[in-house]
Amino acid sequence: MNPSFETTASSEVAHAEHLGLPRSRFDTTTMRQKDAHLMWCESIGVLFDTRLRAPTEVPFFASVDAALIGGVGVARTRSTSQDFDRSRYKIARDGMDGYLVQFYLSGESGSRRTSGSVARPGDLYVIDMAQPLATSTIDHEHLSLVIPRQMLAPRLKRPNDSHELVLPARMPLVSLLRDTLGSLHKQLDHISVGDAEAVLSPLLDLAGAAINSQTSEGNAASVGHALSIAVRRYITDQLLEPDLTVERVMAAFGLSRRTVYRLLEQVGGFSVFLAQQRLRRAFVNLRSPDYRHVAIADLALAHGFTNAANFSRAFRREFGLSPRELRHLSAHHPALLKSSPGLSATDWSQWIGLIGR
Repeated sequence: MNPSFETTASSEVAHAEHLGLPRSRFDTTTMRQKDAHLMWCESIGVLFDTRLRAPTEVPFFASVDAALIGGVGVARTRSTSQDFDRSRYKIARDGMDGYLVQFYLSGESGSRRTSGSVARPGDLYVIDMAQPLATSTIDHEHLSLVIPRQMLAPRLKRPNDSHELVLPARMPLVSLLRDTLGSLHKQLDHISVGDAEAVLSPLLDLAGAAINSQTSEGNAASVGHALSIAVRRYITDQLLEPDLTVERVMAAFGLSRRTVYRLLEQVGGFSVFLAQQRLRRAFVNLRSPDYRHVAIADLALAHGFTNAANFSRAFRREFGLSPRELRHLSAHHPALLKSSPGLSATDWSQWIGLIGR
């Protein structure tokens, strides 16, 4: 999490200790119908693009009842059926990096890209903010945790492989997490800041255990899985080394070429994984004012791309905009580079924006 946000959140919590948790409520029933969907789009737009699925004559509704606990958002949301989208371009623009952990209480959400990926009442549904999304919902109500990546990823065995994961309601750890989150939300108006923060770490541990209960089966529990994680970590640590080749990985771990390829098969293979991680590192540096004076061709070379044109094409394929466009957006939109200076106690959409950075 951005240090400036940590400081702001800590001071806000200290100030509100005797007042209870920072709370936020959004409800379109208090708005004129013609304004309701526009206000919802503006609020949810911090994370998703959305469009209605019901006929225009069907009344639209949406409500959010949320609280902020130690940098994690807890919310209960109700809404009319709609499509939610998070494109690569939107991901590149907003730089959000965290997880949504959801339980549908009614209705359901289904991926428009992956057949069979449907979250129904009681199921655990995980969304990775850093990955594209295209879903459709019917009228629904759900409980959500909005968690910064650095708070949940260390608790996951495969932190980059949980996007659009649906775990059945009948699984014991899923049921336990659902009941715990539901009980916490019922106490938001009564629990103290200190007590809420005391239960946050166990709650995140339980979320990690529930998600890992799926990935711990089969290969995920094997030595091969542990070795795959180690190989990926090695590549990430050596990312900008010009001689980082599959041969170097083979030598570092004493593995055959075939084994290295097999271990990295789930992430597209060695070359794909290396290029993707270098592009993500370049993305971060292009947004940073510290690298604004560095020519894009030089930055491309530093990230393993000897040809600037090839770098630009690969960057656009990955993020939906060119390196030059990203640098321009970052220079002219300071909000993409740092958190807002203040923390609104009533704006849940701002909380999400701060949590995700």
